[in-house]
Amino acid sequence: MLLGGEAEPVQAAPDPQMPLENFVSRLEQDRASSPDGLYWWRLGERVDLGSLGILGSAVAARRTLGEALRSFARGFPLLQSNSDVSFEVNGDEAQICYRVLDPRIWPRRGDSELTLGLIRGICDRYGVPREAIRDLCFEHAPDRDPRTLARYLGRTPRFGEDENRIIFSARVLGNVPRFPPQEDAAVMARHMEGALLDLRRQTPVVQRVHQLILGRMDRGMVNQRQVAAELGMSERSLRRALAAEGQQFHQILEECRRIHGFALVVRSERLFGEIALQLGYSDQTAFSRAFSRWYGVSPREIRKMGAEETSVIR
Repeated sequence: MLLGGEAEPVQAAPDPQMPLENFVSRLEQDRASSPDGLYWWRLGERVDLGSLGILGSAVAARRTLGEALRSFARGFPLLQSNSDVSFEVNGDEAQICYRVLDPRIWPRRGDSELTLGLIRGICDRYGVPREAIRDLCFEHAPDRDPRTLARYLGRTPRFGEDENRIIFSARVLGNVPRFPPQEDAAVMARHMEGALLDLRRQTPVVQRVHQLILGRMDRGMVNQRQVAAELGMSERSLRRALAAEGQQFHQILEECRRIHGFALVVRSERLFGEIALQLGYSDQTAFSRAFSRWYGVSPREIRKMGAEETSVIR
């Protein structure tokens, strides 16, 4: 187990039944007690892909780095819920981003270091040199001397970003693994797709809608039509499915706005008008009125309190 102690081999993935907030909290506690500022990063680099179940096997079977990272991003829900991994190529740069979707799960420095370390370990499997990494970003603010990680990686990380991400030269996407894959890539891809289909069938619609809204709220207004299309459903079918689970779309949207709005107010310096538009409100006044209804105080008063570490994790 990743959480089993420093002396044990880094082979097994976290128990899939462990709630994400518990896992992240445990990582944060262990990170706080460790004097080694590189511990979780290096632990991520050393994770055996074979220990990550179907996802790890599908990634390890890929013939190029680009294929491996696409498989990792697509199959990540098999490893961890309520999270998002994206992989994009823009011109001569490629980037892979990671974040926990629920903003109440905070702080999560250890989790981001572990996951980006895992991604760097995949890159290393395909012979990506240090100089190919062009940028490294974290959501959290620096709490230790960043020069330790900078010396290790050959690049100074940036902090306080919207997502955790690694940006690197797109030229290395065609790199082949240092050791030939042991599994057939097509077979493992079919296994992964089947597992993803099973996961979607088993996940309550309310939970899927909640995650979709949180995952897209940073990218503009989210509405019922968009979410229904993403789920492959009509709006009527979506309403029926949610009603069967005792929820309505507007209730889920309101909850997502509430928790995401709080995170933006206390963990960023964005103007309240910008936050209002990002959450889908017509103006700052509408957002401030809703925020005061949720928390009993205005966004301005909450920001003055300096509650950036507020979390559901205790």
